[in-house]
Parts: sequence; C-alpha cells; structure tokens
Amino acid sequence: MARIIARIQEIAARFQATRLGRMNARYGAVRGAQLAGGIAYAALFSVFAALTIAFTVVMSLIGRNEELRQAVLDGVDDALPGIVDTGDGSGGMLSPDSLVLDSGLSITSVVAAVTLLLSALAVMGSLSGSIRAMFGLQTPPGNPVLAKVRDLLGFVVLAVSVLVTAVLGIAAGAAGSWVTDLLGLSSTLGAILVRALGLLVAFGVDLVVFVALIGVVGGARAPRRDLWIGAAAGALGAGIIRFLGTSLVGGASDNPVLAAGVGVVTLLLWVNLVSRLTLYVSAWIANPPSPATDPVDARELHAGETPNFVTMSVPRTLAWDFDVRTGVVTPTEAGREEREAAAEVRASEAAQLEAALAASQSEGSWVEQRLAARRARRAAREVRRDQQD
Repeated sequence: MARIIARIQEIAARFQATRLGRMNARYGAVRGAQLAGGIAYAALFSVFAALTIAFTVVMSLIGRNEELRQAVLDGVDDALPGIVDTGDGSGGMLSPDSLVLDSGLSITSVVAAVTLLLSALAVMGSLSGSIRAMFGLQTPPGNPVLAKVRDLLGFVVLAVSVLVTAVLGIAAGAAGSWVTDLLGLSSTLGAILVRALGLLVAFGVDLVVFVALIGVVGGARAPRRDLWIGAAAGALGAGIIRFLGTSLVGGASDNPVLAAGVGVVTLLLWVNLVSRLTLYVSAWIANPPSPATDPVDARELHAGETPNFVTMSVPRTLAWDFDVRTGVVTPTEAGREEREAAAEVRASEAAQLEAALAASQSEGSWVEQRLAARRARRAAREVRRDQQD
C-alpha cells in the first residue's frame, strides 16, 4: 500500500512539473474559479446593455437585409442560447426589437446610450483583471480612461465577431452549395461540407477573439507561438462549449425547476464555462514556473497572533513580508527575523570597520597605528565575507 501511495505521489509530482500542471497551479493560486464566477455575475447584469448596444449598431449596419439579420440572431443564440428570440418558435428572454435604441438624437437617448455602454464595459473590466491575474500582471498605472478604451476595444471585437461569423457563415453556405452543385455531390455530402465550412469559420473567428482578449483586453505581451497555440486551443474549446450549451438548454427546458429561468441559468453557465476556458488558456500561455516548494505554509504564519493579517491599525504588521497588492503574507516572512538579524550584524561590522579605519588614521604611537590597521583589515575581511554569503 505504501508503494502505491508513493507511486501516486511521484506521478502527481511529475504532472505538477509539466506545463499543464503548472497551468493548473497558477489557475488555482489566483482563484480562477472565483474569478470566472465573478465574470459570470457581472455578465448577468451587463448582458442586456451589451446586447442593446451591439444590436443597435449591427442592425444599423445591415439595414433591411433579413437573411443577414436572421444569421446574426442565430449567431447570438448559438453563443447565448435562450436569451434572444430568434423567431423559430423556441422563444427567448428578449425580443430583438426591444434591443434596438431609438435612433432619435436627444439628451435622453445620449445619456441612455452612455449608461448602457458603461454597464456593458463592467464585464470587460472584470475579464481584463482576471486575465491579468493569470499572467501575474498588476493593474498598469495610467489614465483610467485608457483602461476603459481597452475594454471598449474588447467589447467591439466581441460584437464584430458575431457579425463577421454571420456574414462568413452565409458566404460559407453559399460556397458549399456552389461546390456541391459543381461537383455533383449528394445532398448529404453537401450538408456535411456546408457544416464543416461553418465550423471552420467559427473556429477562425474565435481564434482571433482569444488573441484580442489576451493581447488587447488583458494587455499580456505573450510570445507569438504560445499565444496562437493557446488561442487555437481556446477556439476549439469554445466550439465544444457552444455545442454543449445548446444541448443544455434542451435538457434544462424539460426540468420544471429550471424551466422558468432557463435563460438565466444558461447565461450564467455558459459565461462561467467560457470564462474558465479563457483563464485556463491564459494560464497556459503564461507558462508559469513551478510554484515554490517552501516548507513553510504562508497561511500558518502569524495564525495565532492578533491581528493575524496585515493592517495599518497595528503598525508592527506592516513590517511583515506581504504582497502590497493583496495584503497576503508571503512565505518569505518565515525568514524575515533572521534576515533582519543578519542585516544588523552586517551594519555593526561596517560600523566597526569605519571606527577601525578612523583609529588607524588618527594620531598615536606607531604601535597603536599598526594595531588599528590590523583591526581594520580584519573588519574588512568580515564585511567582504558577509557580502559574499
């Protein structure tokens, strides 16, 4: 039994040293699951504002093109199943007409548009901070307006991706039908070809979206190879989640407990899953080193003291080693007292050296000067030895 346990521990240690293991360690260290839940919660209150702005802009661009309008609705339904009524009889929480702002220009409409925009950007801000946490990046200093501009760019990328997917999906369908007629393929093979082209288009759009989220929204300057490989994995995972999300609605609608709020449940579940995927992809691209195997658990440091956390109310806690951003006590706190004692010894030796040098240069007998010079050389050797250590 002991051999089996030792073998399992060995396998676990090897996995933790791999890139996937280090990715999982970083995800857990910064509490990725809680971050994903926060993104989903923010999305719950931002989705109406985001869809309103996106629909208003997109519908003004496509005009009266009903085919493209339906393709956009289908694309939104694929991404957020059960949220928007696509007109196929399955219903939806929101009507497309209610998501279009009044085109009349007035103070009220401008204020409403700005309010909706700020609400929509809330989820982008949450996503940005979470991605940066996976890379170990702190919030960059600078103008907060520029940070909102980055979030706005990310929002635009997401909105445009839906429109591009719809347009390219129509083009892929037309191309597939043309190739089917040209080669004389059967209807079954033609349907498979059209479906394959549609999946390829969705994969390409998702690939660009992941690159934009990490590079623009998150502000991470990742190596190009890692960025594109990670984004490709994310795009593949997003396609799988999109399929599972659509299947989930069918199952949830039959559940009497979830049927009344199937749209909200789907939104929370889908955004949470995609957020987790995005954060896992970010952690993989970050390729972090293995976490330090410090024998001291930082959670046990000062656990029996009052206070057991860093606070300005008790100034002595400010001398602890802690993360200035989060206030978490770091494992290096275990050796802080030893480091402070060593620093005091070095300072004392340096003071002795200065005193010995001053004595060697002072007036006195030849013997006293020689003894002072010897003490100065001895003190200098001690200082150099401590510096090397």
